[in-house]
Amino acid sequence: MPRKKDTVNGTEKRVTAEEVHHLVSEVLQEYFELDMSESPYEAQDIWDVLVAAAVEKLSIESSCKLLENAPSPNVVRTQVKSYLNEGGLNELEKRLNEMLVARLPKKLLHRVLCCAADITEIPYHGQDDGTNDLIRRGKAKSGTTHFHCFGTLVALHRNKRYTLAVTLFRKSEKIQDGLHRLVERGQTVGLHIKRLYLDRGFDNNAVVAYLKKQTFPSIIALTIRGKTGGTRGLCKGRKSRKVTYTRQSRTYDDQTFEIWIVCKYSKGRYRRKGVNYFGYVLIGKLKMSPRQIYDEYRQRFGIESSYRLMNQVRARTSSRSVGLRFLFVAIALLLLNLWCYVKWQILYLRQRGPRQVLHHLLPLARWRLWLWEVIKQRLGFSLEIVLQEEVGLPAM
Repeated sequence: MPRKKDTVNGTEKRVTAEEVHHLVSEVLQEYFELDMSESPYEAQDIWDVLVAAAVEKLSIESSCKLLENAPSPNVVRTQVKSYLNEGGLNELEKRLNEMLVARLPKKLLHRVLCCAADITEIPYHGQDDGTNDLIRRGKAKSGTTHFHCFGTLVALHRNKRYTLAVTLFRKSEKIQDGLHRLVERGQTVGLHIKRLYLDRGFDNNAVVAYLKKQTFPSIIALTIRGKTGGTRGLCKGRKSRKVTYTRQSRTYDDQTFEIWIVCKYSKGRYRRKGVNYFGYVLIGKLKMSPRQIYDEYRQRFGIESSYRLMNQVRARTSSRSVGLRFLFVAIALLLLNLWCYVKWQILYLRQRGPRQVLHHLLPLARWRLWLWEVIKQRLGFSLEIVLQEEVGLPAM
């Protein structure tokens, strides 16, 4: 753990790359104990390969080749897969969720926090005959329409994002089932939700019915349907307003809820003119003006930022193993949580009022490079390539 030191002029705070590496390794080995009794390598070597692959966006194969004293790719894969196959996906998901909240800022969960839930899709390029429950169909992206889908619950606090829960969405389940797991997991670790923000992917009557039973209010981006009627018929006029709407469904029960239609004028921004309509489904009691609802919902895009950052520290693989992909996603989210944790615990100035965190001292690029440099020093990194030609062959 990074340290503080009292000096004559105050408190000196110091954090080093070695301490960051130790913190990451400590958390990983605390929740995943690899059996290395019959191997010449240590568990630390396996995790260093995986962390190096994450921070450099490499595969296990590439990471092992770049690090001179690293185990072979087969050794790493064997150790990881042997652990992944022990308790199945449900046990893996439970362990990964426990790992995510291993290090959080003090008193974070004692607050009432705004949260966002969303789904990220990891492209799957293998063959699928339609019977694999772990693969969901979606809009074409990255050359495929098949994905492994992972949902996350993120706490949004003072422009920082902490992932508190992650789950795998299966093809056979409804969207509200995964949302229920995320919310339940967050509440299990002591999360108190102030408001929940959801995007259009959660806008259906089953989710609305589920959220009506919760004690916290929710805001869902409204899906505009129809050509002239339906929810599209609400997008008219030049003033923001609230309407009560009853939506029918062939799959779920009919639901009545409030919709806020917010009118915004582009004024030439983004090469657009005139009025733009934004619709929000409000579940629960919220005493806000239309402009406040619009501004509040913009916090949800913090979870989109977390996915963008996650992809910068996620190892790559062509494996069809959903467990291995799940592990890579969880390691990436853990690295982001620990990154925020170190900044919150050490890199701040004492002052009256809210804590001023000095984010510019430890950007994600430095966090990644620190881990990469320590692992290179530990396992070695060759700076030359030696090519030995066979005797007797003619020169080209």
